[in-house]
Amino acid sequence: MRLRNILILVAVLAVAAAIYFVTRPGEEPPSEPASVVRLWNYAMTDLNHIVIELPRLDMREAFIENDQRWYFDYPSGPMTDPDRWGGGIPLLVSGPFMDKIVAEDATEERLADFGFAPPSMKITLTARDGAITNIEVGDAKPDGSAYYIRLAASNNVYTIAYEWYDALEDIVLAPPYRPEEEE
Repeated sequence: MRLRNILILVAVLAVAAAIYFVTRPGEEPPSEPASVVRLWNYAMTDLNHIVIELPRLDMREAFIENDQRWYFDYPSGPMTDPDRWGGGIPLLVSGPFMDKIVAEDATEERLADFGFAPPSMKITLTARDGAITNIEVGDAKPDGSAYYIRLAASNNVYTIAYEWYDALEDIVLAPPYRPEEEE
């Protein structure tokens, strides 16, 4: 009788151990990186005209490339300050990664909720081949970590890092004019 009880106890422990090892929480597999999307993608050398507007502030700057140098796009516009402009701005607008999609085929009311009526920023990119891409940036997310962004011809809304927006906004608020040369 005693041996029988011991065997039953061993069997119960063996079943419990098997269940534990099969169902125990193990290491989680590495999570997939958040899907990142490029809504547009140009080589920065393909761009030859960039317009950045801040409709809510009624401000705008336009730039044109000529012989690998960027100039303010107005008659006899000066060259941009290479220390502030460099290759950074064309690189920033050539095809940044969006953080994530937050709304697919949003209604006009939903777009307004994201700050697209009117947008806080409009960007028009023109490539050497004549292709034009119109981008709109809405409001910042409530936590300020990103901005809502979309192609103007689409109602899909994504987010993009606030630093991207801040860098482009700065180009309009404090245009990259070259410092006056001392005489």
